[in-house]
Amino acid sequence: MSVPPPRGGGVTVAYCDGHRCRALRDRGRPNASDEAGDLADVLRQAIRTSHGGVLIRAECLGACHRAPALLLLTGADPAGRRGMLIGPIEELQHVDAVVDLIRQAGRAAP
Repeated sequence: MSVPPPRGGGVTVAYCDGHRCRALRDRGRPNASDEAGDLADVLRQAIRTSHGGVLIRAECLGACHRAPALLLLTGADPAGRRGMLIGPIEELQHVDAVVDLIRQAGRAAP
């Protein structure tokens, strides 16, 4: 029996909200209040503009050495693949790169 491929290009993002990731989320942004929001807000906005995206707040992903971290899974991943662990997401260019990944993964398959 073969597993049918998932339909569409949906993306699932599970961001770690464990105590270490939460504490380090704004470490690279000393003026975080001047930014568009914290990492969770940026991820929410990116998912809202994606095609079929889902955002999950996870307690702890077990990757404290890569804090703050997230797990990105796409509908195009082959069966059995566990996604991509991304972190640390500390600087603005890291956040921009993650948003780009979400946009690319969230595009509907032709």
